[in-house]
Amino acid sequence: MEPSVMKEGSNEPMTKEQVNKVVITFVVFLFAVSAIGYLIFPSAMLSVVGIKSNDQMDFLVRTLAAAFVALIPGSWSARNRGNASLYPSVIFGLAIYMFLSSVVDFHAFLTHIVNSTSIPSILLRVVLGGVLLWLMPRQ
Repeated sequence: MEPSVMKEGSNEPMTKEQVNKVVITFVVFLFAVSAIGYLIFPSAMLSVVGIKSNDQMDFLVRTLAAAFVALIPGSWSARNRGNASLYPSVIFGLAIYMFLSSVVDFHAFLTHIVNSTSIPSILLRVVLGGVLLWLMPRQ
């Protein structure tokens, strides 16, 4: 039997397919919002975690934004499990991103490059990475 999560306000549990759609939609939303912020307001986005911006930092952050935009179509396609050959690769890739970006940010926190406002984002990405691995189809 497939594990499930309870729907809010309902006695019916959410199916793994429904959880998949919610999580992937949320991830795509985060990519889109981050990309917009990094493209248009790179200095403000960096200042949230205590990084002072300069032209080189703005350039690097905008490059990161371009990568986020490139991830959106593939991530969106994973909302539906219809493409059985592509789905596991996309989900696994997203999970790798969530874990590795958290490790990079945590290292930046430990070495005082960023401040403590980065901790909620780190924790959220670790949780999302775990959920994405849970959503991976079992062979």
